[in-house]
Amino acid sequence: MIIDIHTHCFPDDLAARALAKLQKSGGLAVFHDGTAAGLARETRLAGIDLAIVQPIATKPEQTLTINRWALDLGDPVLMGFGTLHPEFAGWRDEIRWLKAQGCRGIKMHPEYQDFFVDDERHYPIYEALFQAGLILLFHAGVDIAYRGPYHCTPERLAHVIEAFPDNRIIAAHMGGFRFWDDVEKYLVGRPIYLDTSFGMPELGSQRMLELMRAHGLDRILFGSDAPWASQAAALADMRNLGLTAAELEAVLGGNAMRLLNLVPC
Repeated sequence: MIIDIHTHCFPDDLAARALAKLQKSGGLAVFHDGTAAGLARETRLAGIDLAIVQPIATKPEQTLTINRWALDLGDPVLMGFGTLHPEFAGWRDEIRWLKAQGCRGIKMHPEYQDFFVDDERHYPIYEALFQAGLILLFHAGVDIAYRGPYHCTPERLAHVIEAFPDNRIIAAHMGGFRFWDDVEKYLVGRPIYLDTSFGMPELGSQRMLELMRAHGLDRILFGSDAPWASQAAALADMRNLGLTAAELEAVLGGNAMRLLNLVPC
């Protein structure tokens, strides 16, 4: 089973505007139309079995609406994570609701949501998530639409790992986009998952492979960040890295199946 742990789409009535706004701020190409149907179509064309949608509440009041949309995407090839804005007052009740709905995890974006990942004011949220058995995926490193100081660097993530050694954290973009030396210094070998999204174009195949092996291939998850990258191209990059068949199977889906607690079909 091939699982893309890091994808995005938007409600149909917002997709075009959302893509236009994000393209303007980040200057990235797009590889589907931003809708759930568009993502599902591209996922199938790429030969991927399951795409995990990572929504983001950029304002506290968006949290409830986005979560109810994300958990009802209407296509079996898509699975929605939830989202929490750190300033959303009802986060405890929302975690309970997400758990009751069978949600596997949530996405937080420290740049879009304007918080430092190691701000201890937010540790009770993390603790409640982990106690509920939920996964927490962070955008990590540079976001090209923003200037520093960046809110989720590898060093700051290391502080969170120290506070929560039994965490269920995924650090997107190989642990810290464009903070590669710090990923090696602060995160490699630590108890945290890294997703591969946007890693290869920046690292190159040799350093990407070295970083994956150094961290431990059992904690690497395939991710594309679609629509901002081609799922098919990201999948081809992984297949061309030189991993063994067993290693490739783990990275492309086995590790995610274990983390998501999915039963093989």
